[in-house]
Amino acid sequence: MSTPIVSFRLKPEIYLKLEAIAAEAGQTPGGYLKKKLESDTNNFLEDLQFMKGDISEILHLLQSDDKGSKAVESTSNQNEMMKALMPIVLESLLILREVAAPNKVSNAQRLVDKAGIKAYNSLD
Repeated sequence: MSTPIVSFRLKPEIYLKLEAIAAEAGQTPGGYLKKKLESDTNNFLEDLQFMKGDISEILHLLQSDDKGSKAVESTSNQNEMMKALMPIVLESLLILREVAAPNKVSNAQRLVDKAGIKAYNSLD
């Protein structure tokens, strides 16, 4: 079984930078890029797994309070829950923002606007 070969062209100044970085790591430019791409892909997949766990935790917190009841009834419990959720939500949003292409962000904002909610950083 052979592995696919990926090739592309780089501007000379970019290649020189890549060559210097790879030399510092004791690798060829191609070997350095291969390891970097594999690492970035693994990191991305790990981030997705963490986000799935965070979303599960958010859903669990939304469905029950500390006492295990189905609904959160008091305002103080809601405030405590929001404080607990904020770091998870913020981290998840930052990870999504980091990996989302600009056109995907625009599409998401358009869907939010369509739902009748003003998107956070909408230009309207």
